[in-house]
Amino acid sequence: MTPAPERILCIKLKHIGDVLLMTPAIRALRRAWPESAIAALVPRGTEEVLAANPDLTAILTFDRDAGIAGNWQLIRALRRYAPDLVLEMGQGDREAVLGWLSGARQRVGYAPGRSGRWRRALLTDVVPWNGAQHVIETNLDLVRACGIPAEASRPVLSVRPEIRERMSARLAAAGLGPGEPLVVIHPGSRWLFKAWPEASCVEVIHRLVQHAGVAVAVTSGPGAVEVAAANRIPARVEGSRVGSPIVNLIGRTSLAELAAVLERAALFIGVDSAPMHMAAALGVPVVALFGPSGEMSWGPWGDGHVVVTSPYLCRPCGQDGCLGSKRSDCLEAISPEQVTAAVEVGLGRSLPRGRQELGTARR
Repeated sequence: MTPAPERILCIKLKHIGDVLLMTPAIRALRRAWPESAIAALVPRGTEEVLAANPDLTAILTFDRDAGIAGNWQLIRALRRYAPDLVLEMGQGDREAVLGWLSGARQRVGYAPGRSGRWRRALLTDVVPWNGAQHVIETNLDLVRACGIPAEASRPVLSVRPEIRERMSARLAAAGLGPGEPLVVIHPGSRWLFKAWPEASCVEVIHRLVQHAGVAVAVTSGPGAVEVAAANRIPARVEGSRVGSPIVNLIGRTSLAELAAVLERAALFIGVDSAPMHMAAALGVPVVALFGPSGEMSWGPWGDGHVVVTSPYLCRPCGQDGCLGSKRSDCLEAISPEQVTAAVEVGLGRSLPRGRQELGTARR
């Protein structure tokens, strides 16, 4: 094992889910080197999923729109932190350049990455990118390159007590009683090709609130298109629901507040998204709907989850919809009956179905 460094920097300049999935690697570093300072450098807007992380000493943010002055301030902050070891957990140019500019003696990263041979010159230790395994394992490959025999663990997501109390009060005000089961549904994504059809989502929600006595919270990201699409779902259910409330949290929570809601849930239903990874990190059973993205690399981590797909031979293609249409046939082909079957596994109870079509539902 590499001698314990005084200061470690982990760089991940990707999206919210990617940042959360780096936390098992950070935990492995903390367990191996409990006295070391560990900082994370992540994009502005993603840092909230790390805010209460007990394994981190500091969080630095990268603002893509900061301009020359902002980037210079970041470089100065990196030089002041003066890491001895940098783990570059992305394949892009910025991770490699910022790792090199930090002045760290040891810089561990993937090669060749998207940049080719020149990127190799900025690294002291090169690790092959293994896209056939889960990204958590791929992140841990960098830790293992430091001589740490790391085992994969659940992503780390902590909820602050004051936020937990605030969101409990909001749920109670929306009609959710103490101990009443809650299912959180996140049907969309900032990328439209990952969204599940509204009509299918409405049918599943109707079965939950009308027949199962389960309250439902519908959530979404803050983007205008995503919010508009998600808002049509509870509006279509409202007229027929009986008893159990539908809590509209669409575009109305921060990441920390969403984590507090997810922590309260008995089940999460949603597409491949950051909230899906957040729910799994909190130990909530997940029903994950996968289309063009690959569940082997990006599925919910841990036991007790169900991944629902359709039998399209072309998936996972990683494309932004069929023929660039921003619509994915393989995702839209997932029926409410398939999702209902998966929900029954997660909730441990039967729900009514329109057709006895179970499709592909697997752990």
